[in-house]
Amino acid sequence: MEEGESPFECARREALEETGLSLGFKDLHLFGYVSEKNYEGKDHWLMFLFESHILLDQKPPSFDEGSYEFFSRSQIDSLDIPPTDAELIWPFYDRREVGFWGINADCGADQPKLVIEASPEV
Repeated sequence: MEEGESPFECARREALEETGLSLGFKDLHLFGYVSEKNYEGKDHWLMFLFESHILLDQKPPSFDEGSYEFFSRSQIDSLDIPPTDAELIWPFYDRREVGFWGINADCGADQPKLVIEASPEV
C-alpha cells in the first residue's frame, strides 16, 4: 500500500521475493479476488488471485515466512487449510477458466455474510 503498487506489480514482486521467479505482466492471469471486511473484528483484506504461466521446476529455498512443498490438486483437499479456503477459494479455482469471480465476506457479523460475484458461467 505504501508503494502504490497495482495488483499485478504486487504479484510480480511477491513472486520474485518468495520464489525467485521474475515474471512479466503477460506471465500472470488474474482470475479472482477475495474481499474480507472486519476480519477478526478489526482488519480488512483484499486479495487478488493470479495464476502464473511460468511453472517452477524445483522448490524454492525456505525463507523466514516458511518453506515450500509441491502438492497435487487432489492432495490440497486433505491439507490443514482454513475452512473458507477449502469451501470457497479452491472450488472456484477449479473453475477459473470459466470466468472471473470475486468473494465479498463480512466477517464482523455473528454469521459471516458471503456474497459471491462471478461471471454468469461460474
